[in-house]
Amino acid sequence: MRQLILGQLKCNETEDWGADECRLEVLVDGTLQPHLKRSLNDGNTWSLNQTYTFNDGVEIKLWDEDSPDADDFLGSVHITAGLTSGATAAFTRDGANYQLRYQVIDVPDVDPVANAIAAFEQSSQPGVWPHITKAELIQDIRATVTNPLNINQNYTPFCGPTAIVFELVSKQPARYVEFCRALYETGQFRGRTKTVRPSDGLRQSKIRSGMSAADWMLIATLRDTENLIFPVTGDSGSLENNVAGITTPWEMKGWISEVLGYSQVDFESTFVYGEFDAMKSADAARRQGGVAFVLIDAAMLGGSAPTVAFPNHWVAYQGDLSIDNGVWYKHDSGHIRFKCYSWGSIYSVDRGEGSFEDYMWGVVTGR
Repeated sequence: MRQLILGQLKCNETEDWGADECRLEVLVDGTLQPHLKRSLNDGNTWSLNQTYTFNDGVEIKLWDEDSPDADDFLGSVHITAGLTSGATAAFTRDGANYQLRYQVIDVPDVDPVANAIAAFEQSSQPGVWPHITKAELIQDIRATVTNPLNINQNYTPFCGPTAIVFELVSKQPARYVEFCRALYETGQFRGRTKTVRPSDGLRQSKIRSGMSAADWMLIATLRDTENLIFPVTGDSGSLENNVAGITTPWEMKGWISEVLGYSQVDFESTFVYGEFDAMKSADAARRQGGVAFVLIDAAMLGGSAPTVAFPNHWVAYQGDLSIDNGVWYKHDSGHIRFKCYSWGSIYSVDRGEGSFEDYMWGVVTGR
């Protein structure tokens, strides 16, 4: 394995007039780490003194936070597994000029997930969830990272955040452990740009029947903080963004960015048309290492057909897409097959074009 040592970041020239609100994002083998933030002006030097262990590579992105405007991307650098000492990289987009000093050294192989769990076990910091014991939580975490299908919201209205957590564990298990530890010990965790903090009422509540301690703590936190973290904005008033009682598409987009760490996040509505094209977008995102979540009527996964189909359920797209567009002059409608995660299982969807269009409402993707 390799270890990246970040030395210092020097600001030669800011992007803004005055100081930049710098946010450094570090993706280790594709997994986003807790971000680093500091204001820097011309001539300032930031002593980072951060280390990251990796196998394949590390990507580092520099942003200038410009709330309420969109953040400015100042550049990125890809660091490979080649050993180096005293290396430098530059971030020069939008007129900025920053120089990063770093080195890469050889280290013994480690298991980041096992290390994160062991560090949690050895920590002496007490928990802030009175109805969750540390031993119970760690047992749940171990079972979850061993098999992400242990994640199950059961009979709760938590399908959106549950699908997000399933992909978090599947793709970034060490980050999942770190989130659980931070929530348990401090009552909050840091997402990509925001601090996620559940209400005192949720922390004081008992675990919902049918859910594990780990699932309840993290999934219920995401649901509890949706409206506070991602408030209704001017572009969230359309029909597809006002589905009562369910995580909305713009909230799913927010969690894909904040929890899963993806920068390119999109929503394709199929309230009117475009179901097959949207599924092709979902498949493309997953093939590129990203994620996709499909908004459906739960009847798509089985059970009796509803009188009127309604967007009431999120599933995590899992691939194996097959689309037969049919032959129009033979009056042969299309057909679609794919796999998705929901309720602790992988479902194989096999539908004709008509019923599929009735039950599907949109796709959110992250790359």
